[in-house]
Amino acid sequence: MKLELWSRRLAWLALGTLAALYLITCQLGDRIWWALPFLYGPRWFLSLPLLGMVPWLVVAPRRALLPSVAGACIVVFGLLDFHSGIRRLAAGSGVPFRVLELNVGAGSGGATPAEAVVAELGRWDPDVVVVAECGNGSIRKALSTLPHYQFRVSETSLCLLSRNEILEWSERDPMDIWKEGGAGAIVRAVVTTPAGPLRIGLVHLETPRDALDNFPDLSSIPSLGNTTRANTRQRDEESRDARAWILDGPSMPTVVAGDFNLPVESAIFRRYWGELRDAWNWGGIGTGHTKSTRWWGARIDHVLTTPDIRPRRASIGRDVGSDHLPLIADLLLPRR
Repeated sequence: MKLELWSRRLAWLALGTLAALYLITCQLGDRIWWALPFLYGPRWFLSLPLLGMVPWLVVAPRRALLPSVAGACIVVFGLLDFHSGIRRLAAGSGVPFRVLELNVGAGSGGATPAEAVVAELGRWDPDVVVVAECGNGSIRKALSTLPHYQFRVSETSLCLLSRNEILEWSERDPMDIWKEGGAGAIVRAVVTTPAGPLRIGLVHLETPRDALDNFPDLSSIPSLGNTTRANTRQRDEESRDARAWILDGPSMPTVVAGDFNLPVESAIFRRYWGELRDAWNWGGIGTGHTKSTRWWGARIDHVLTTPDIRPRRASIGRDVGSDHLPLIADLLLPRR
């Protein structure tokens, strides 16, 4: 009885800890400066308290079932943001349209091979391709010479390939953001499609890396508040400016794609992008990690759509040598 009592207490403590970690990660991230590592750090590490359920499951499995299932749901669907893809089963109508998004920034092995990127595009055969950090000369040359695609590149190294005509191309002047130390890669384009004109937003927004890199030095944590808050303000302002530049104006079916440097749990993401449909939330299976580090992954690249477009399926492509993986979204455009 004493063993069961202590195992029960440990299990409820584990459940409470998991709930607290979920609250910090998914509700306080980008709101309180010290919560930033929880938002961007290894989610598998935050799930370790689930092991506290094991002793009670061993000594009293029936009684331990409910809190164990609750804890597992917090981990799988909350902290790990696992998606079942059940929305794929819903019927939908529209004009099929495929978008591929990729940040080709160099991984640990050096420059991303252009031939690997081109091969991946050939494997998926997308209608539109959005590429961040395409300043690499060989990649830019390879993309610009692909047959059957129109090509544009911005001053901020955002590239667009479209199987159909690019009607408009407008780059937001990044100088005001650069003066604040931000990224400022924001572009708005309009392309033709079989369903009519489609607005495409391309973004590569400010990273939290400068703030996060200092957290492993425990002695510096008490002094990180100002640095982290400044980085959060910068990322907030960039999302605000990007949303206004891309979406304000005449109503039109719109896709926004790129490296947002924001997970979906971010308060900044919800504030400025939450009204849009997230292709992975609608049609992905699994966690959808697009950014890889040595110890964990994160979903910070997104394909978002206005509500008149239905995401049907989302997939993660093969490793092309970048520290990001391709994100492919199959959409249904509204018939007009």
